[in-house]
Amino acid sequence: MNALQELEALDKRNKELAMAIEKATAENDARRYDFKKELHENKIRMIDIIQAEEKRAGITARELKKLVKNRPRVPRYETGVHALDTKLFDGIEIGTLVQLAGESGIGKTHLTLEILSNVASYAKAVFFNFEMGDKRIIKRLDKLLATDEQWDNLIIDKDSRNINALENEIILYARDGIKFFVIDSKMKIEADDKLKEHQQASAITKRLSKLTQQYDIIIFLINQMSEEDIKGKRLAFKGSGDQQYDSDISLFYVKDKEGKRMLICNKNRQDEITFKIDLELNKDGKTVERGRGYSIEFQASDKLEMAKL
Repeated sequence: MNALQELEALDKRNKELAMAIEKATAENDARRYDFKKELHENKIRMIDIIQAEEKRAGITARELKKLVKNRPRVPRYETGVHALDTKLFDGIEIGTLVQLAGESGIGKTHLTLEILSNVASYAKAVFFNFEMGDKRIIKRLDKLLATDEQWDNLIIDKDSRNINALENEIILYARDGIKFFVIDSKMKIEADDKLKEHQQASAITKRLSKLTQQYDIIIFLINQMSEEDIKGKRLAFKGSGDQQYDSDISLFYVKDKEGKRMLICNKNRQDEITFKIDLELNKDGKTVERGRGYSIEFQASDKLEMAKL
């Protein structure tokens, strides 16, 4: 049996196991744990086969230049939030790690679910939901998903919190052609507990960043800011480390002096342009640009100063 045949056999068995798990769970059958264990082992085996089949080889700069010249424009995924798509020149490129951070309750998840629902209107997407229960997420999606296509295109995954399992799941989805992933949130991803906080944070973002490049995918990671950074108006990810370095696009959802929302991009490797957008929710609960402006000044200390124009 060659690699392709083994992958096909494992994929077929996994579909059978998924049905068996659903049935055993409904009947409270203890065999569901054995089925889950076999399913997990099969997925690990599939990753091993995929990685063994991959070949890596260097090429000359001249050959690379020729390849790049002949490549089509890198595909971008529109977020559906008009103001953000405008600043990103029609969306987010594949091969991009986006991090969105902000204080608790400001609306990070709401904004991200809006983006997910918009993407699901034209492409499949995966939402790793580590923050909400099933009833709560469905209640929120009921307000955002309007078509059968959106409901069918959005995949909810909630059981892959360990960074190793999460990485494997993303690879398998990517092999199926899925390009857009959202993780809510980084704080719920389990890494090596022997590492210090900043080392864990760096290890997670480093591995996610590598996946975006290897498989030409977009990973949208919800993060947090520390209370100290929020009070000091500093744009930094909680846990620090190399998170900012690993990100291709860094977004911060913050409040101005009047308590109104602003989305600030202080790193944009995609287009090399940073920006700020004033946002609000319209009467339909959709995120739109607010018609008022603020001047933004970044000091050497990375402190955010906001003053009305």
